[in-house]
Amino acid sequence: APSATPAAGTVITGTGYRFSVPEGWGDPGPIEGFDPDSLAVDGSDADGFSDNVNVILSPAGKITPDQVESQGVTELKGSGATDVTVQPRLTVAGSESSHLTAALESGGASYVIDQFYVSDTSQTYIVTFSFSPTVTDDERAAVTGPVLASWVFTS
Repeated sequence: APSATPAAGTVITGTGYRFSVPEGWGDPGPIEGFDPDSLAVDGSDADGFSDNVNVILSPAGKITPDQVESQGVTELKGSGATDVTVQPRLTVAGSESSHLTAALESGGASYVIDQFYVSDTSQTYIVTFSFSPTVTDDERAAVTGPVLASWVFTS
């Protein structure tokens, strides 16, 4: 929950926002074929899949939680995601955010995502955390909560 203590690691800055990641996480630099607005990975992750968080700007500008919870689910399923679930909404930086979870596969790697839709007055930021399938719900929340609690709009 965003009532969590904000993460105290590296500050990641993007277009109109900044947030902190857990200790040991950082920007890996460019990744071929993937161009998010911002990205951070767990550099100490040794289980074969580096847990990470990326942010992209919604091409539609600001979208509502209701739109996310219908169209976002459809889009995730369309991209091959399974177990797509709408989780309870939460407040991030004063904005009501949808929270979707899903299971995905890419390049032979299976992973699970926690996706949050954080909006300011004109833009929705799609914040996607990707985790190894072995990471428990509580362990995921111990990452997502502090990161989201550190979110600041800068525009």
